Amino acid sequence: MQLSGGTFPTGSFNHSYGLETYIHTYRINTAAEVESVLQTILEVNIHLDAVFVKEAYEATLQDDSVRLAELQQLYTAAKPAKELFEASMKTGRSLLIGVKNLQEDNDSSFYGNLLNNTLQYHYAIGYGVVAAKLSLPLWEAVQTFLFSGLVSLVSVATRIMPLGQNESQLVLYRLGKRLESYSMREEDFMIENVNSFSPGLEIASMEHETLYTRLCMS
Repeated sequence: MQLSGGTFPTGSFNHSYGLETYIHTYRINTAAEVESVLQTILEVNIHLDAVFVKEAYEATLQDDSVRLAELQQLYTAAKPAKELFEASMKTGRSLLIGVKNLQEDNDSSFYGNLLNNTLQYHYAIGYGVVAAKLSLPLWEAVQTFLFSGLVSLVSVATRIMPLGQNESQLVLYRLGKRLESYSMREEDFMIENVNSFSPGLEIASMEHETLYTRLCMS
């Protein structure tokens, strides 16, 4: 629960992944429109990020550092927008460092030889590694990964636009129910099934640095 909580120091609350651009350019004006965009983000994350969480989890159980390096390269290829790439790397490193710091005496051997010393890994891969090292159940880890991403983005929306607490919680509740309805079958979470086609979100992320005012980093 602590790992997926909004207070864990990954810095994810600083990133909107293009959502802030949609809001400031008036492509999102209502709670229903927020929910629609977040539904799209959820589907992207299910078909991309969740696969890498699962693959990194399994590679960690097998102590396969070569596979983790391959996953890092594959995920990088799926993040052509600089803003999305940098957000993923920053939050991933913060996650890995934060979990390591929780270990007794800041145990430097917690990750063993699995990861490089810089801990520069994408968030989805880092989450899979951490979940495996902490012996968390795989599919619960995948679901908490996906839901915590939604929580972070709903929080971003409430800071940027007039979205009340009740409205935001209803949005989150409906998205959570949608997440619960997805089948979590292993055969659906294979690298061969990865789909990262989300041009609207990528363009919004690239446009983000041109906004007149910004609360988020991406």
